[in-house]
Amino acid sequence: MGSLRTEMMVNKYKEYQKANPSDGSCPLCSREPLKAYSHWKIIDNKFPYDIIATTHHMVVPLRHVVEAELTEAELKEFESIKTNFINPGYNYIIEATPLQKSIPGHFHLHLIIAK
Repeated sequence: MGSLRTEMMVNKYKEYQKANPSDGSCPLCSREPLKAYSHWKIIDNKFPYDIIATTHHMVVPLRHVVEAELTEAELKEFESIKTNFINPGYNYIIEATPLQKSIPGHFHLHLIIAK
């Protein structure tokens, strides 16, 4: 399996990328949160992993940062979010490897409610 998206969703994502060429801005930074915290937000994924998920959100730090640059406060808050919000509400937390990350400069994890 090369993708967790159906062919239709992959094509939708490619069409979006063609119609919205990157201007260097981060699409995760500008996304409105479904839920906001001091250092993190939960956002909806516009191009979900629809092969495996009925719901596909992402947990994203508010600042544009790679994982190695997360502060102690950000990591502590993430652990609280994971325990109190993610674990009771989702089936899986997925992190893409560098080969699969479409937005490598902004750390994020995929939150999945499985089909």
